[in-house]
Amino acid sequence: MKIGEFLKEHTLLCDGAMGTYYAAKFHNETLVERENFEHPERIAQIHGEYLDGGARLLRTNTFATNLNFFDSIEEMENNIMIACQIAKSAVEAYYEKTGLTKETYPVYVAADIGTIYDMEQKDDSNVLAEYHHIVDTFVSAGMDIFWLETQVDVYYLKRLLAYIKEKAPQAYVMVSFSMDKTAYSKGGLQFDRMVRLMSEMDEVNAYGLNCGMEAAHMYQLLKNVNFPSEKPVIALPNAGYPYQLRGKTIYGKNESYFQKMVLQIADLGIDLVGGCCGTTPDYLKEIAEQLKGKKKIEKKTGSPETPAVSRTESVFWKKLQSGEKPFVVELDPPSDIKVEKLVSGAQLLKEHRVDLLTLSDSPMARSRMDASLLGSKIQRETGIYVMPHLSCRDRNVISLRGTMLGDYVNDLRHFLVVTGDPIAQNDRNTITQVFDYNSIKFMGLLQEMNEDQFYQDRIVYGGALNYQGVGVDAIARRMKLKMEQGCSFFLTQPIYADADVERIKDLKERTDAKIIGGIMPLVSRKNALFIANEMPGMHVPPETLAYYEEGMSRSEYEEVAIRVSVEIARKMSSIVDGYYFMTPFNRVELICNIIERIREENL
Repeated sequence: MKIGEFLKEHTLLCDGAMGTYYAAKFHNETLVERENFEHPERIAQIHGEYLDGGARLLRTNTFATNLNFFDSIEEMENNIMIACQIAKSAVEAYYEKTGLTKETYPVYVAADIGTIYDMEQKDDSNVLAEYHHIVDTFVSAGMDIFWLETQVDVYYLKRLLAYIKEKAPQAYVMVSFSMDKTAYSKGGLQFDRMVRLMSEMDEVNAYGLNCGMEAAHMYQLLKNVNFPSEKPVIALPNAGYPYQLRGKTIYGKNESYFQKMVLQIADLGIDLVGGCCGTTPDYLKEIAEQLKGKKKIEKKTGSPETPAVSRTESVFWKKLQSGEKPFVVELDPPSDIKVEKLVSGAQLLKEHRVDLLTLSDSPMARSRMDASLLGSKIQRETGIYVMPHLSCRDRNVISLRGTMLGDYVNDLRHFLVVTGDPIAQNDRNTITQVFDYNSIKFMGLLQEMNEDQFYQDRIVYGGALNYQGVGVDAIARRMKLKMEQGCSFFLTQPIYADADVERIKDLKERTDAKIIGGIMPLVSRKNALFIANEMPGMHVPPETLAYYEEGMSRSEYEEVAIRVSVEIARKMSSIVDGYYFMTPFNRVELICNIIERIREENL
């Protein structure tokens, strides 16, 4: 009997933890997936114990079989093949021992695929290629049930699901997410949104939860849900919440309590139940007994309400949508606590009708005042809309999400998401880089938050555009990936040369993105020579340098800066969707003069 047919009439009891049970049973803290090579008999023994405990679905011992833990694709593929054989052999041995048959007592084996955590900020194509190797190997092993477990977001999910269905059209695909008791995953995905997304995806045959929370909290989360459809739902809680003792993760023994709560979960009509971290075969036995011959209960279903949504109504956003070019100006937060000059500069920008003030976030990985905290102060005191830069370098996922919640309640609605400049090599012994996310994945988190928390007044976020890379195809592809994650616009690096303008035009045609062209005035000959010779990727043409003659006065240099900046705006006016000014040495008056000249020419 196919698993889909079985689930129409029965509640399916899945196995429990492999990793934590193996560590406790054999006093071995090694990566349990490697034991497929070293001790296959032990893995087979645990599979057999779960079957003896009443489990009717086994997951292959492959959760962490990926290149974060294995040295090569070949080693990874060999491990998957061995794991599939161990699990299948354990089922055959169980049938032989009990005299049961597949026809009268079907037992299923699922290909277990865990999340590939992008620790090294690999290119998306590399991560997907690794997933493809994993799927291909499972297909070669004859697997027709795929379980993508302990997921935290949907970033790779749609593309991975499409690939599975392409390679194995008849495969039964299950997806389960890890969420904590607040009903959020570490990737910011909220439970109700997960239910809505998974129920709508045709490629997903069953979905739900595993890991992250214990049985009582999982029951409380599930009991009030009206599921959008009859699609099977999964619930595999942990044995409890662990604690650390002498470097080891310890779970308490609470079999009877766990069994009671999981049976209550089953009584909600949940289709697949079982255990995750901390559980053992003993946790399942009473559940299996109680489920025998028990008529399956129908879960509550109903159409969820679709909340009304809106987008922030700032002048910047309205102009960007209408085709009118907004003016964006960047200031650098101070490296001390003196903010008076910066606040007065912001006030001057407001008076000159600048649409958005953006604050950089520790450029060149040098410590400055926090852009979000300073931004909320400036916006509150001057009334100008502020867009802080948010760098992935300095915050883990927990901090990124917490920062966004705090920024939102302080009325910040615009953000520029950047991966962040790396820490200088000489500082890496004393300063730690985080990089849980790159800018694209962080945008995915913001997209989720816009759907879940911010739907009544959604935030607007953009990305930085480094247009100078060698491969324009790769740059355009990265832009499109950001746009898929909700990126609404791009701010470019400073533009000086005609070739820069042509590159921006090419990228605009390839992506149809909203591009806000970068202008950074050169305020002296020394400044111009520094930018031309010391800043990689910035091309200052010789004819521009020639304007900055030796010995000119400050006012003469400023007039040249205004003339050059307006000429750059003139060249790109038919291409870009707005202007983005980087303020040299916080010379705000200069920026205001340039903006007024551009307005005079109606560029």
